[in-house]
Amino acid sequence: MKKILIGFGVAVILLVGLGFIFKAQFIELAKDAITSDMFVASDTDDFNPGIKVGETFPAINATYNAAVVSDLEQFSGSNGTVFVVSRSLVWCPFCMKQMAQLNENLGSFEQAGINVVGLTYDSPEGQQPFKDKFSIDYPILSDNDAATVKILGILNEQYSPGEGAYGIGHPGAFVIDTNGVIVGKVFIEAYSSRVDAQSLLGFANSLLK
Repeated sequence: MKKILIGFGVAVILLVGLGFIFKAQFIELAKDAITSDMFVASDTDDFNPGIKVGETFPAINATYNAAVVSDLEQFSGSNGTVFVVSRSLVWCPFCMKQMAQLNENLGSFEQAGINVVGLTYDSPEGQQPFKDKFSIDYPILSDNDAATVKILGILNEQYSPGEGAYGIGHPGAFVIDTNGVIVGKVFIEAYSSRVDAQSLLGFANSLLK
């Protein structure tokens, strides 16, 4: 019995040690499992928060490269902009995967004359590790005290001031033409579902031609 207990103890210690050594790999595997079926080809419901199609995209209050951003004109492509609101690049695996996939497909957007701009509630410092890890080549703005999601009418009101997730927006995308008019929107109520990058591009391209 004593030998069995000793052997069990050694096995537990080894498992704990391996878990510590391969913690990052385990986390990545868990993220992949959770997000394996997150992408859909189109908007799947009638959830439509915030300002409407046909309205002018308003002045916002966000930060990028230590400067305040009030409009998206500086980021516009020759045919327009896709403004993607996500939740967090620190703790939301669905957001991380979505924003990384957009980066992988950035060339296709640029060929279509459409620029991608992202937004999360994370601080610039919080966003930076993600940007570095995936070599993000498009601007991801940091929302200042949830100002932008409030202006857009997409603040997730499930959370209250003081809670860690307070300030996140409902994830989605606005398609904006070169005149600053919203010509399309994609919002799905379930935060775990996102329209994949190529489908989003096709939707935007059909509206901005």
